[in-house]
Amino acid sequence: MPEISYDLTVIGPAYNESRNIIELTERLQKVFVRKNISGQIVLINDRSTDDTGQIMDALAVQYPNIVVIHNQTNQGIARSWKIGLRQAAGRYVCLMDTDLQNLPEDVWRLYQEITFTNADMVQGWRNQVGKTIKDHRYFLSRVLNFLLNKLFKMQLRDNKSGFVISRKEVLEDILKHKHDYHHPQTFITVAAKAKNYSIRQIETLFADRMSGRSYLNSNNIKVTWLTFTDIIKALFEFRFFDWYDTTLKDFMEHHKPAASDSPLTGFRKFWFAVFKLTFPLHHWTISYNAAQYYEDLKKSQWLSPEQIKVYQEQRLRHLISHTYYHVPFYREIFDERGLRPEDIRSIADLAKLPIIDKNIIRENLHLGVMSNGHDKKRILRVTTSGSTGEPFVVYADKKQLEMRWAATLRSAEWTGYRFGDRQVRLWHKHLGMKKKEVWKERLDAWFCRRKFIPAYEISEQNIGNFLKSIMRFKPALLDGYAESYNIIAQYLRHHSYQGHKPKGIMSSGQTLPPSSRQRIEDAFGCKVYDKYGSREFAGGIAYQCSEQNGYHIVAECNIIEIIKENGQPALPNEVGEIVVTELNNYAMPLIRYKLGDLAVAIDPNQRCACERGLPLMGEVQGRIQATIVGTKRQLIPGTFFARLFADHDYAVRQFQVVQSELGSITVKIVKANLYHDGVLEKIIYEIKKHLGEDMNIKIEFVEVISLGRTGKRHHSISLLNLDEVLKYNSLK
Repeated sequence: MPEISYDLTVIGPAYNESRNIIELTERLQKVFVRKNISGQIVLINDRSTDDTGQIMDALAVQYPNIVVIHNQTNQGIARSWKIGLRQAAGRYVCLMDTDLQNLPEDVWRLYQEITFTNADMVQGWRNQVGKTIKDHRYFLSRVLNFLLNKLFKMQLRDNKSGFVISRKEVLEDILKHKHDYHHPQTFITVAAKAKNYSIRQIETLFADRMSGRSYLNSNNIKVTWLTFTDIIKALFEFRFFDWYDTTLKDFMEHHKPAASDSPLTGFRKFWFAVFKLTFPLHHWTISYNAAQYYEDLKKSQWLSPEQIKVYQEQRLRHLISHTYYHVPFYREIFDERGLRPEDIRSIADLAKLPIIDKNIIRENLHLGVMSNGHDKKRILRVTTSGSTGEPFVVYADKKQLEMRWAATLRSAEWTGYRFGDRQVRLWHKHLGMKKKEVWKERLDAWFCRRKFIPAYEISEQNIGNFLKSIMRFKPALLDGYAESYNIIAQYLRHHSYQGHKPKGIMSSGQTLPPSSRQRIEDAFGCKVYDKYGSREFAGGIAYQCSEQNGYHIVAECNIIEIIKENGQPALPNEVGEIVVTELNNYAMPLIRYKLGDLAVAIDPNQRCACERGLPLMGEVQGRIQATIVGTKRQLIPGTFFARLFADHDYAVRQFQVVQSELGSITVKIVKANLYHDGVLEKIIYEIKKHLGEDMNIKIEFVEVISLGRTGKRHHSISLLNLDEVLKYNSLK
């Protein structure tokens, strides 16, 4: 891929345009000089039968800013555009016909409009003034424009005009289609709208063709029929269903994975197809495309580390360009540092940007950190307290949510689980969920054969029954909070277990102590797979495989840096802060965002024995466990408080729950400006509901809550010895 070295590239495919090429190029060169534009011209000889190719070659000798491409077979205009894009070295790319019906001088007008407005695409609508011939093609074009506007809910003057300008990476994305079309150029603005790009139109002159012949002069019936069939396919791709981003799929067509997973067969295949088609019934925000991303991720995990890095950097460049032009917060950062989007081309270049944190995002949430062109129907508001005790709001993009869902299912399969197997989830039940969301969750659980065990209802008295209930279900996979598994591990110190053996156990949330992990693995006869995630990034960031040699980073979704206190990358075996760049959230990009956790760096050249090419990071530190004990020996994971306070972010800036004796807890609160006593009443009500009505709750209002030894503030701290406190009943 050529480096950006021009302001503008004009791409002109040509078939038998020998009489027009010289005039076109000379007028374009004059435009570049008069308007002080650093311009490039990419001419494509689409297997012409006249001397078009020879004339192009002569022009390339005369002008150093001309690149000539000779197609070995006739590719058509849309494929020729894509071929030309590979050689384009301009920040902006303009597509135009070479028949001189679009005036070369209007290229400057398109360029002026896009640089002034920062729109994603500017299209020239064709003014027929001065055009002496208005034949049947003109009227067919008007009918087609009317249909495209009505069918795809658009209001453009000249929808199918191929005289457009856009940033290079945006144009590459717009020209990627799920289906093959006979005339894909017809849907250039339709695709742009479906992918949520901003479009502006300006009036341009459309002259008579003075030389050569249009391919539309013949076979009008055939062209009309093929266009009609194209429209039917486009309705399914861009109108009836949410668009599916083919970026990863297209990448793997040119970078073949070294291996592949065995596909679902038999009933599993059928049931997954039903599950996929009914996605809108049992999920909110994400669509059936999530299942397609899952298929992509099953393949991409077998790319080589080098290939995965190439893909990450490709996505990074697109993200950086988007944030520069559409996210004022990042635009200011770039301008302050004298940077342009093309200055961030690689993962190493990220060091040119500052590291941000929760406080910075919180301060700028309504001051430019959100994209100025996001579709509010395609984002989800996420509230979190994480493990820091600071309620926090982020907005997740639909594509981000779909990719995270797909990554979760892919990583579950690393445990030996397959879709259709039974699974049990130790979960927060329905805390903080709306009634509609609860029903969707239940329907999703039914499809996935998933049984929920309410993690916040485990107590000393019922833990044995909980364990028996779990194993009677005979799950292939156990999934849930690490704190809940730690409670089970403590229980197993005094009791043996001889029941059903699952294929694997996945823990998340906090860090599972090595002793607890070993005890559970010995008792259940399977491995424990840890998941590292964050609500800010809508789920899992890295997962363990069966080798348990660190965590595989979900590299298709994010870039992770391990950074030392001096700002330098941690060397292998050194500890540093986890800094994440999310690659799929365009509504609210988080670039170089530190989570407050520490991890051990692993040599980037180290390859896991499982042969997956996904990069690795080492042991995660900074997430301590805290199980709070209720008055009736209820065992409440600290994650309960994170979810409880997340719903009150407007009133509570920070919180911390500390238990030093049975029957009593201290809740420290840093008030936000909208705090009122009614909020505190709701919080106390929920705490007593789960920990007991007779729980003594001491409220302390403080100015700040101190940081822990790792530099991270912990929302829940238990000073009790859980094993000494609990006297377990026997498991019968």
